[in-house]
Amino acid sequence: MADMKRTFSKAFSRFQKISLRTMTFSLVLITVFFSLLGSTMLMRNYVIDRESRLVRQKISETARIVADDPRVIKAVSEEDYSGVVQEYATFMMNQTNVDFIVVMNRDLIRFSHPIETIIKLPFSNLDDARQALSGEEHYSRQQGVLGDGTRFFTPIYDDESNLIGVVCVGYTQQTVNQQLGEVQQRLFLGLGIGLFIGLIGSFILARQIKKELLGLEPVEIAAQVQEREIVNDAVNEGIIAVRADKTVLLTNKNATRIFEKAQLKDGAIDGEQLDDYVYDLLFRQVFEDNIPIVNKAYVMNQLQLVVSVTPIFINHTVYGAVATLQNRTEVEKLIRELANIEQYVDSLRAQRHNFMNQLHVITGLIELEKYEDVTHFVKVLNRDFHEQIGFLSDKIKSSAMVGFFLGKFNEAKEEGVTLSMDPDSYFPNVEITQFIHSLLISIGVMLDNAYEAVQLSETKEVSFYIHYNSDEKVVSIRVSDSGSGMSDTVKQKVFDRGYSTKGPKRGYGLDTLQSIVHDYNGMIELQSQVGKGTTFYVEVFNDLQM
Repeated sequence: MADMKRTFSKAFSRFQKISLRTMTFSLVLITVFFSLLGSTMLMRNYVIDRESRLVRQKISETARIVADDPRVIKAVSEEDYSGVVQEYATFMMNQTNVDFIVVMNRDLIRFSHPIETIIKLPFSNLDDARQALSGEEHYSRQQGVLGDGTRFFTPIYDDESNLIGVVCVGYTQQTVNQQLGEVQQRLFLGLGIGLFIGLIGSFILARQIKKELLGLEPVEIAAQVQEREIVNDAVNEGIIAVRADKTVLLTNKNATRIFEKAQLKDGAIDGEQLDDYVYDLLFRQVFEDNIPIVNKAYVMNQLQLVVSVTPIFINHTVYGAVATLQNRTEVEKLIRELANIEQYVDSLRAQRHNFMNQLHVITGLIELEKYEDVTHFVKVLNRDFHEQIGFLSDKIKSSAMVGFFLGKFNEAKEEGVTLSMDPDSYFPNVEITQFIHSLLISIGVMLDNAYEAVQLSETKEVSFYIHYNSDEKVVSIRVSDSGSGMSDTVKQKVFDRGYSTKGPKRGYGLDTLQSIVHDYNGMIELQSQVGKGTTFYVEVFNDLQM
C-alpha cells in the first residue's frame, strides 16, 4: 500500500511539472478528437435515420401520384397492356430516381416493371401485395425480383371509388446502402480533416496561450490574480472594466454594491456580457469617441453617480475601458419614472414655443398700442384653445393623454402639419402606469415618423385614432400620413434596429415601438404605398385601472 502511494505521488509530481504548453496541446487535441468522434457518430445515426425517412416519404409520395394518374386508372380499368402504364412508370422512375414502379390490377398482374419481360405476370410476393387490396397503404421490406428492397403499396381507385388495383414503388437495398455509404464516407472524411485541423490548431493555441501569458505558469497567474483582487477590493470607489465586445473583465466589491443599490444585481458579472443599459450609459460614448470621460454625473436607475471612464489601448487599438463609480447621494424616488421622459419634454417644448410666439404677438400689439387687436387676438386664442381642449376632453378622458396630444397638436402646427383626430376615438380616465408611459411613447414614435414623412409632400396631413375596448381589454391605435410612402424593401427592414432612410444614428424609434407591442402581446400592421402615404395600426392588450 505504501509503495502504491509513493508511485502515485511521483506520477502526480511529474504531472505538475508538465509545462502549460504541453498540457494545453494534449488536452485540446484529446477534446477535439472525442468531440469530433462523438459528433460524427451522432450525425451518422441521424443521417441514417433521416435517409430512411426520406426514402419512405419519397416512395409513398411517388406511389400516390402514380395511383391518382388518369392514364394509370384508365389502363388498369380497361386491362390495357399496350404499354401506356409502362411508359408512364418509366418516366416517373427517371424523374424520381426510384428503382421500381409496379402497377397491378386486382388480380395482382403487372402492368409495369423495370424488367419488361415479366409484365403481365403475377407479382412476386402475392401475400405482401394483397394487404393493399383491403384499401390500406403499407410499407414492407421483402425479397423481390430485383432483390431485397424497401417498398410501399397503395391502392388504385377508379372514378367511382372502386378499388381496381395496386401500385408498388420502392428502392432496392443495394441502392439504399450505396447512398448511406456515400454519406458515411463524407462524414468520416470530415472527421479526418477535423482531426488534422485540430492537431494544427491545438499546437498553435498552446504556443499562443504561452505567449499571451507572458511565459507565466498557472501557479504564478493564480498568485497575481489574488493580489489584484485584494487591491481592487481595498479601493473605495466602484471599479468595472470591460472589453470592447462588452465582456466584463473586472468588478470590485464596491461596484457590486452600487449595482445592487441601483437594482441591477446582474448588471455586471465577471466573464459575462455587460448589461446593455449599463453599457449604453457608461461605455458607449467612450468606445465610439475613444476619449475619456472625467467626473461626469449619471443617474443609474434613480441612483446618482459621478463616473470617470478611461479607454484601454493595446498596440494602439482600443482593447476595453475601465470605469470608476462614486455614489454621491441617495436620491428620493421620483414621483414618476424617468424612463421615457423624452416624449413629455418634446410636447412641453412644442407648447412653450407656441406660447412664446403668441406672447410675442401680444407684446408687439401692445407696443403699437393696438389694444383692440390685442383683445381680438386673445379672444381668438381663447376660442381656439377651448375648441381644441373641448374636442380632446370629449374623446380623451385621461389628463396625461390630453396634455400629450395638445403638445403634439402644437408641434404639428409649428412644423406646418395638419394633425387631426378621428371622431370615433375614445380613451377613458385611467391611472398613470408604466403601460400609459409605454403607450405615449408608441404614439409619439408613430406621430414623429408621420411628421417627418410629410415634410416633402404638398399635402402635409396626419391623422390618428385611439380607442380602448373595455370588453376585450385592447387599445387600438392608428396613425396615417400623406407622405411619400415606403417601398417593399423598406417595409421589410423598417423595424430593424438601427435601420433608417433618414441618416446615421437613427432607426431606433420603430424598434422601440415593436418591443413595446411585443411586451404587451400586441400586433403591428403596416400599410404603405409609394406616393400614397403610410398607415401604422397597433393593438396592445392591458386591463386599464379606471
